[in-house]
Amino acid sequence: MRKGNRRVASGKGTRGVVAPIQRTRLVDEAALSLREAILSGSLAQGTRLRQVELAGQLGISRTPLREALMKLEQEGLIELLPAGGLRVKLLNLDEAVELYDIREVLDGLAARLAAQRIADSEIRDLERNLGRMEECLASQDAHRWFVAHVAFHDTIFRASGNGRLQGLSSVVRLSIQHFHPLLLTTENRLREAYHQHREIFGAIARHDAEAAERLARAHIASAKEIVLKKAMASPQRAAEAR
Repeated sequence: MRKGNRRVASGKGTRGVVAPIQRTRLVDEAALSLREAILSGSLAQGTRLRQVELAGQLGISRTPLREALMKLEQEGLIELLPAGGLRVKLLNLDEAVELYDIREVLDGLAARLAAQRIADSEIRDLERNLGRMEECLASQDAHRWFVAHVAFHDTIFRASGNGRLQGLSSVVRLSIQHFHPLLLTTENRLREAYHQHREIFGAIARHDAEAAERLARAHIASAKEIVLKKAMASPQRAAEAR
């Protein structure tokens, strides 16, 4: 519709702009919900994912669900079956070694760069998440610990100022989170990990890049050692992983 020489935007045109944003939000929210279910163990490894059921549970159509599942497949949390269909990815010790080796390098580099570039506000964020981790020690609240732990590492990667590094780390971290239940059920692991995180924080806060990288790498290496020992201690797990 025109008024003089000016064109008046129609309601239809407005809807055309807004719709893709809404769809993207649906895909992201579906991916987040499924990701949390997998990482919390609600959707156990090996679980078949039936799209009709999932779409009904999430209250969305199958189109955004398929896009969300594609994201999770790219993140390494689900896998295609040879005969078709999808399932939550099974743990694999060989893959665990590869992922922890990669993450050791990435976390070390992120800590080094963060020590050189971190802002005061990001230092405060690290302190806040350390405080939350410490609160979980007495209650052994593994869920709250895990949330604070992820936020701590995310802050370090953000403080690194390297966007490509952050993109690489997200895929590796999401894949490694499959193995966190083994870590969180290890006696004294939360306390040991808390002290390791505090040492990493100290090095970053005093801008000691070399120490920050060394401590960050040592933290990931210790986690890998625990995962491999606990997994191989179970004959069933060892058989599944081969």
